[in-house]
Formats: sequence, structure tokens, C-alpha cells
Amino acid sequence: MIGPVRACCGRPRDRPEETGGGVKRSPFLRPGHLRPHGRPDRVAAHVGRYATVLALAILAGGMNVAPAEASFFSRLFGREEPEPVPDAQPYTLDFKVTDADLEKTLQAASNLYSERDRPPPGTTGLLARARGDYGRLLAALYREGRYGGTITILVDGRPPDSIPIDATLPDPAPVTVTVDPGPLFTFGKVRIEGAPQTVDPREEEANLDLSDLEIEPGAPARSGRILSAEQRVVTVWRQRGHPKAEIASREVVADHRTNTVDVTIVAEPGPEAPIGAVTVTGTRRMVPEFVVRQTGLKPGEPYDPDTLDKAKKRLLKLQVFSSVSIQEAEFLDELGRLPVNFALAERKRRVFGAGASYSTVDGATVETYWMHRNLFGRAESLRLEAEVSRLGSQSYDQLGYRVGATFVKPGIFDPDTDLNVSAEAKQDTLESYQERSARGEIALAHQFSDALTGKAGIAVERSRFDDAFGISNYLLVSLPAQLTFDSRNDKLNPTKGINAAIAAEPFHDLRSDATAILLDATAASYLSIDADDRFVLAGRIGLGTIAGADLREVPADRRFYLGGGGSIRGYAYRNVGPRIGDEVTGGLSYWEASLELRARVTNTIGIVPFVDAGASFEDAIPDFGEKTFVGAGIGLRYHTPIGPIRVDVARALTPQEGDPNFALYIGLGQAF
Repeated sequence: MIGPVRACCGRPRDRPEETGGGVKRSPFLRPGHLRPHGRPDRVAAHVGRYATVLALAILAGGMNVAPAEASFFSRLFGREEPEPVPDAQPYTLDFKVTDADLEKTLQAASNLYSERDRPPPGTTGLLARARGDYGRLLAALYREGRYGGTITILVDGRPPDSIPIDATLPDPAPVTVTVDPGPLFTFGKVRIEGAPQTVDPREEEANLDLSDLEIEPGAPARSGRILSAEQRVVTVWRQRGHPKAEIASREVVADHRTNTVDVTIVAEPGPEAPIGAVTVTGTRRMVPEFVVRQTGLKPGEPYDPDTLDKAKKRLLKLQVFSSVSIQEAEFLDELGRLPVNFALAERKRRVFGAGASYSTVDGATVETYWMHRNLFGRAESLRLEAEVSRLGSQSYDQLGYRVGATFVKPGIFDPDTDLNVSAEAKQDTLESYQERSARGEIALAHQFSDALTGKAGIAVERSRFDDAFGISNYLLVSLPAQLTFDSRNDKLNPTKGINAAIAAEPFHDLRSDATAILLDATAASYLSIDADDRFVLAGRIGLGTIAGADLREVPADRRFYLGGGGSIRGYAYRNVGPRIGDEVTGGLSYWEASLELRARVTNTIGIVPFVDAGASFEDAIPDFGEKTFVGAGIGLRYHTPIGPIRVDVARALTPQEGDPNFALYIGLGQAF
């Protein structure tokens, strides 16, 4: 909140007086100095693969839940039963606001209102809650541009300050809150001294257009707008290389005769200073010199808070640190540069885990992994994992196995380039084919920006497939590459942004001497229809081709199959594609598209009608004149703090042999 303001030409009732009857009027005093504290840290949440198991357990119902578990699930879904308070003092509340438009805003600011179902401990607790509401309600009035309001709070018909802390109150005690917000004040004279002037129009981020500050004369004089204007002025100066920019003074004067507020803000940019020495603290097993290098900062380069923020993200991306804090020096060094320190906290080096899932179609799956996050002191990671699937199959030949190892060396050439080395062996049995394969890959991954990443490498794979063409053996050498752009505002529940990827994999089979290239492109976009993001239109499209080889010369796992939860919902998994008899062979090209309308009925419940369509083709060039397979359905979303739980029911509109009457999909997060 902003500090109090000084009254101009006000009558005696406008001074910071407290009157009888529990009435307190808005104080108008000269505010103290406000110093911006920079932009908040971004927090990324990572959700494990088997969150669906949690969703199933929650939706199943009929379970005996221990008290501790009940508390966990209550917190998970935003509800928690109040714990009993010793010597509680219940009370009834009559909350009155003379302006109906501000009633909900003031109720949200009041602890007496929001905690009315949680009685405080004794008379002392109730009186403290009532006294505290004066400041909270006053701040809420300031935020709404109401500087002449009146707040009356009575406990058992008396002002809280007149009641002894050891007094005995009725059970329950009657409490009344009456708020007269007073008139809406508007900005009068607005003056900003020391504001940065507009510079090169190409440098939009470092420009300042005072008309965008929303404190022009005649605008509602909400206190938040003054704070935002100050923060914007300081931010622009900092982005122009002035790390010690601050607001030197602020004067806010309210005139009750005209219901206007005059504002004078004085900014002090301080000297322009480049980045000085970069240091780190808190390293135990990490090599400090490597950590400094990974920040990408170099002494003498221009100061920019965005550059520091990017350095912090680089360190967090190493997955070695549980926290990274940027500490700018209080004073410039003898060269006029700003020393910067990164305070770090290292995570445990070793971690292991296990998971399990079950499907009535595929049986049970169990997996485990072990990971070392910092092998040699430079954030080198090694992950070993194993998985057994289709447990419950009638024969061991139908079981699925997978073992793999991945080694990552960050900062191989520069802070944004990593070396990835991986190896994997697996056996998998699907309706379309049975696979046995071993694969090794060496790749470089580069972070071009927050949204754009790329990866390219070389892979060798030996495989054996038993499919509609019989038994085939392959020995492939390939050059897989992928470029990904992801600007979604939320990975599990996006309301805006784009998620697109382009993949290319030229490969050569040393056994058959066949050469081909696989190209695959997907894109999803999100459009919020209303300002509150309660209605979001989401669309996805995919297109792919394999050129240069016949269908049989391409390994079965490279061909394009459609159908299932990640494709055309309503059809059986991988049951859409070219066929030989009753067996799906997969195709050399495909297209697919999805459209969803994500609508929130309440704050936690949403419904999602959707339609999916697509086709897979035997030739490398899609034939859009062929049959299109369409699936449609409706979904239910239960929004939780960790993301929406998704339940989709879909039906194939043009079913084929092997497709179910309807399909049910449960997961965490939106479908795409």
C-alpha cells in the first residue's frame, strides 16, 4: 500500500483524528520514502509422470482416509477444515458498505470478514483482529481512490480501543463494521522530476511514455497507480544502465474541496555503471569458477536487470541449486562498476525414485531411476532408469522392457550449450508391432532464448520389428534435430502463447542401403476469449512426412500412426493408418488437428467440448481427398493448485475394427 497523504485545504474532520464510537477517518500525512525491490522471482513447477495415479485415487472415492491424508487433500484442492482454537471467542458480523460496488473489495480486505468462521482466541484475539481491520480497510480505500472515507468498527456496541483485554464478551459477540468510502478522488496536478526521456524508438523496453503510467490528470487517484508509476520510472532507468536508480521523494496532497490528488515524484537515476566483479557464495561441491562462467556475465558489460535475470535462469537450469539469489553491491567499486554476487544453495547430489501405473488394456507398469546431479563439480548429471511394462501378460514375450542411461555436460562450449549422451535398450509389444532395439545418441542442445531451444546430434540404432510385413532388421545411422518454440504462460493450463516444434531426422539403413528423411511439425496456440481467461479457445495442428524410402524400408517406430489420447481421441491407440488386412502398418505421411473450447463453469470446475481429426497415408505426400477420421467428445476439468485434472470422454465418428464404443482418458494438465 502507499503511505498516507497530506491534506490540503481540508476541514478539521479530515485530519487523522480518532473519534468516539469506534470511528476512524482517513489520515492524510506526508508519506515516507518508497524504494522498489525489483521484479519477483519466477517459480517453475515440475510434475511427475504418475500424477494420473493420484487423480485416479482422488476420483475413485469410497476410500478410508486418515486425518493427515484428509488434510493433505483439503490443501491440494484449496479447502482445509479449520483447526479448533482454545478459548475461542465466537462472534457474529454485520458488515455494511454504503457503496455496493466496493462491498466485495472491502470484504476481501477485512480479516473480520474473511476469518469469520475461525473464532479468534479469547477477547484479546477478537480485539486485535478488529483493530487491525482499520489499517486494512483504509489501505483498500486508498487503492480505490477513496481518501475521505469513514470506518466504524464496534464490538458489543463499543469501540475496540475502549474494551479491556480481560473483558468478558457475549458468546457470540456482536461485531459491526460500517464503511462509508466517501467520494472518488481523481488526479489533479502530476509532476515527475528526473523521469527518463524517450530515446530510440527501437529500444521499446527502455522507453518511458508517461501517458502509460495512468496518473494523468482526471484519472481515478488509486494509490496503486502511483506505486506503479514510480516502479516503472525506476525500472526504465535501471534498464538504461543505472543500477542505483530510486525514488528520492514523493509528495501526495489531497484537496477535499475539489476531490483531487496532486502528486509530485522525484526520481534519482544515480550514475550509469557497468557490471563489475561477479562472485558466488554457497558452493560446496560445485567449482566456483564454473558457476561464474555459467552466469554468462562479464565485468565491464552494460548493466541490465534482464541480463541478471537471464544469468539466474542459467544457474537454476543446472538443476544443482535449490535457490539462487542475486545480490547487487550497495556501493560501486573504485572503477565505477557494480559488483554482483550470486548466493547459492546446493541440492542433494543423488536422488532416486520409483513409479507404477495400471491400465486395463496394457496391464501394470513399474519403473525406477537413479540420478547424480553433480558428478565432477561442474553440474554433470547421470541418470539411470529401468522400466517393465505389460505385467500380467500371458507370456514373457509380451512383456515390455526398457533400460537407459543419460549423461549431460552443461556449458560444453558456452553457458547455453549442453552435451547430451544417451543409450537405451528396449523391448515393446504393441498391437501394430513388436520391437527390440538398442540406441545410442550424442547431441548438442542450445538455449537460444527463453522460448526457443534447439537440439541436434548423431544416433546409431539397431532394431528388429515383427509387424504386418513380417520380421525386419535395421541398422540405422541418423542425424536427429529439433527446434522448439514454447511461449505458453502455463505448461499445464495455458491460456495464451504458442507451442511449436519442427523435427528432422535424415537416416540411412546400413543393411538395406535405404536412405530417407523424416520431417514432422506440430503447433498449438491458445486464445483467451474474455479478460478473466474463463473461456479459452485452443487449437493444435500436426503435419509429417517420410521421403526417400518405401513403407517397408522404414522401421515401424518411425512410421506415422494416429489414434489415442495424444492424437485422435475416441479411436484405439495407433489404430488409424494404412492397413494390410486387419493390421495397421503406419504411414509415410499424416495430418491431424484438434480444437477445444475450455470453459470454466466455476473457479474449480470446467467443461471442454472438443473435436479431433486426421489421417495417415501410405505415400510420402498426404492425400487430403482420402477419408478423414474424426473423434469428438467432452471433457471435465477439476482445477487444482498443481494443475487441472483432466477427464475426457470421446467417441470415434467413423470407427474401424478394433475401435471402442467410447474412450475415457484421465490425466493431469490440458490435453495439449
